Amino acid sequence: MKLRILVAVALLGLLPAFAVAQNAPVPSIEATYATEKPRADGLLDDAIWKQIQPMTDFVQRWPVEGADPTEESWVKIAYDEDYLYFAFQFSDKEPELIRAKNMERGGRNDRDDHAYIGIDTFLDGRNAFLFEMNALGTQDDALIADERMTLDSYSWDAVFVSETVINDKGWSMEVRIPFRQLRFPEGDDLTFGLWMRRTVNRKNEIQNWPLIPLTYGTGYSDDIRSVSRYGRLTGLKNIRRGKNIEIKPYVISGAQNVRRDLKFEKTESDTNYDAGFDLKYGITSNLTLDLTVNTDFAQVEDDNTQLNLTRFSLFFPEKREFFLERAGIFEHGDSRRTQTFFSRQIGLTEAILAGSRLTGQIGRFNVGLLNIETAPDEGSFTDKMGQIFGDKSANNSVARLQTNFLNRGSAGFIFTNYDRAGSYNRAFGLDVSQRFGSASSADVWFTTVSDSNPDNEDQAASASVNFRNALYGASLSYTSVGENFRPRLGFVQRRDIRQSIATVTYSPIFEKGPFRQMTVHAMGIHTNGQDGELQSWDFDPSVSFSTRERDNIRFSGSRSFDRLETAFNIRSNASIPAGDYTYNRIAARFTSDPSRKFSGTVGIETGQFYHGNRTTMSAMAGYRQSKYLTLGGGLNRSSIDLPIANGNFSATTASLDILASVSRKLFAKALIQYDNFSRNVNANIRVDWIHNPGSDLFLVFNTSYHVADDHETLFDPRAELLMNNVVGVAKLTYLILL
Repeated sequence: MKLRILVAVALLGLLPAFAVAQNAPVPSIEATYATEKPRADGLLDDAIWKQIQPMTDFVQRWPVEGADPTEESWVKIAYDEDYLYFAFQFSDKEPELIRAKNMERGGRNDRDDHAYIGIDTFLDGRNAFLFEMNALGTQDDALIADERMTLDSYSWDAVFVSETVINDKGWSMEVRIPFRQLRFPEGDDLTFGLWMRRTVNRKNEIQNWPLIPLTYGTGYSDDIRSVSRYGRLTGLKNIRRGKNIEIKPYVISGAQNVRRDLKFEKTESDTNYDAGFDLKYGITSNLTLDLTVNTDFAQVEDDNTQLNLTRFSLFFPEKREFFLERAGIFEHGDSRRTQTFFSRQIGLTEAILAGSRLTGQIGRFNVGLLNIETAPDEGSFTDKMGQIFGDKSANNSVARLQTNFLNRGSAGFIFTNYDRAGSYNRAFGLDVSQRFGSASSADVWFTTVSDSNPDNEDQAASASVNFRNALYGASLSYTSVGENFRPRLGFVQRRDIRQSIATVTYSPIFEKGPFRQMTVHAMGIHTNGQDGELQSWDFDPSVSFSTRERDNIRFSGSRSFDRLETAFNIRSNASIPAGDYTYNRIAARFTSDPSRKFSGTVGIETGQFYHGNRTTMSAMAGYRQSKYLTLGGGLNRSSIDLPIANGNFSATTASLDILASVSRKLFAKALIQYDNFSRNVNANIRVDWIHNPGSDLFLVFNTSYHVADDHETLFDPRAELLMNNVVGVAKLTYLILL
């Protein structure tokens, strides 16, 4: 371990040589002060817009980098003491073909004609606030942290206004962003980083201002997160910051029935109610304190069903709002593989009694502090509050500090602590990251764990280099995870490893022909134990083709070796014995453009599997009937034949999801899932009425049916369904701004 850390430190010594200065002229646009507030109704007929000359310098990023847009776009920007205003005109010569069907806030705007606004308030070229709107005005938003984004980044929930009008000229939009939703430096004369994007969906055309070259990546979000390439928004003076206090109380009431037989003769019922609140306080313009008391997450969507046919832990992403805002600041380690902190470990099996988060910037430092008290979910609100700091309660705390260096480098540490009645688990980590070139980076991190039980104390570390441009990519990483590395507030998929991963990518873009891009990719993984003995290796080549209409076809293969030191249960009554296993597999998958009225994905993978065979077939389909109804479904079935007792079986998951919208303020989602391992049919139905900006009424209904054990699957017409759990919840929140 120590030798590997020294290698990592030596690697860091080379980073300054990779850092590049960006001396190219930076485009800018000046905001105009509005003496009279625009109405923000999408009509663009306010007096202030008639005074401002439009900025028309949008250029294509895709499909032809740097070309003039096929559809004209312009923007005007204004501000007053409290708000930042944008007026967009997105012309379209065929307005009847504008794609606009999503009315779910936070939903799939990427399937529609849509636009982005990215704002780097601190002008640090690393972090930004992101606002997304489709042609119906439906909103989403995200936080970009250190030029990184994940799906979790989109769980920020800002309160802003966006209204659109679709007419025979195309679509127009007005956006009003409260300055209180942003964090920015002190001063009376400010300059922000700014970036904007328009997507003409049916043409697969992306327009930028300013242009972020394809050398920064050709992926959907590569231009979004490249904050170091943003332009400048100037002219902002004497902005009123206000008190920046937000209080969101909630009340909740729920009922539960547990039924244990078909005749409903054995039924247990329970009804309860509760209350709590969240408070957000802007201590300064760039430092925010969040408080929560008796937190409840009844409105959070269910996880997608996953069946585990491996010997390693599955990862389920965080979905709870309190943990997701500014979550990027707490990231440390290898995402979804070896994370020093993973918020999902907090409060899923217990109640969150109270908690606080302090996030923001102090000078050159990014700061994140988290402290949460959890305990068994027992009794009334008073009973639960009485458990704080008692023998049953547990303290969960995290401290994170980062600072920036050179042009695009950062360094920091993280400390996590779990403590219950004198039993503790603590992790301390360091990390350094340097971005260079266009989309390349080098990263190093190290974590050590201290525990009241010495059997849970160990270390983990990693060093990686990633080179990337529009045509080529290559990466190399080395990770060491100790046999007893168990950070109580982290996530570790695999312990006792010394793992090397290398990848190469070639992605040419074609000017002519049916395909727009081809991607050839190869990845090799070699894993030893801490004792140096070989555990596994994998070689995974693939080639994929993307059409100009966003369809994609992918062919892949793999050759793998896995050494099992001990047997493991692939299912409850089937055990794969210890031994060495080498097997080959091939796969093919076709995915159509998801923005079409009908879309789908079909795939097949087949080959050897632990001295046996496994064939997996999957299919997903979507139907966008209108802006009022969207349907989707999926089926995944693995047929497994192993030369062991009970080794011939199938693993099946099926799902149906429904999105029904009345308006942008009232919509409902249903997710129905089945798997043949648990033989449960689970339904999660959630109605969301946004009765006031930032305020919701949630109606949530969960039910579970069990397929009688004497029938193999739900698809057997003789199958009997036993209802074993029904839960109904109503939750009302109201946002108070002070």
